[in-house]
Amino acid sequence: MKAFTFRIISAVLTIIFFSSLGFSQDSNDSKKMIDSLATKMFVDMNNRDYAAIMDMTHPKVFDLVPKETMISAFKSMLEGNDEFSVEIPDEVPEFNISEVFKDDEEKSDFAFVTYDMEMAMTFKNESFDEAGKDTMIKMMKMQGMEATFESDNTVNLKMLNRMTVLIKDESTENRWAMINYDPDSPLFFQLLSAPVIEKAKSYYQDLMIAQKKKE
Repeated sequence: MKAFTFRIISAVLTIIFFSSLGFSQDSNDSKKMIDSLATKMFVDMNNRDYAAIMDMTHPKVFDLVPKETMISAFKSMLEGNDEFSVEIPDEVPEFNISEVFKDDEEKSDFAFVTYDMEMAMTFKNESFDEAGKDTMIKMMKMQGMEATFESDNTVNLKMLNRMTVLIKDESTENRWAMINYDPDSPLFFQLLSAPVIEKAKSYYQDLMIAQKKKE
């Protein structure tokens, strides 16, 4: 299997699940607001509403990646290009919301949203034999995803236990913002404080342990 195939999949997942961020005005009912934000995140993605997604993006992201570059990346990944196309079910997946935590030192509130998501990728210039399919399935499993082949060039991916961090602090102008939990991304560490990162890590580990006990 060609190495660029894995890079393509990694890029798609980064665009879809890292850059889907959200803002909203302050509210006395944080849990209800978070529920509304999470729903809006999925709806905007399903509608390919790039303007809405950009309007909801954490402002610090644009210090590192120009807005137009992000829009172009979204369009290329979600609407397809000469290499591949992506299909996401037009639905809002079930999700769970944590309690709202506080980082007194940074004067921020934060919470976590967890969910499973599905998508299908069709490669236009490449097909997979049985060995290639087996390698893809194993590679995806190592990344916490279930992969099944619909055909020789279309793979269905189920991404389990995705987690999004919601945060409200001075850097977001005290409005709720969302950022995907991705401990392998340098941007994740640049945008969040150490206490938030530590709590996110422990919360995600507890989630994975609970999932393991159900198996």
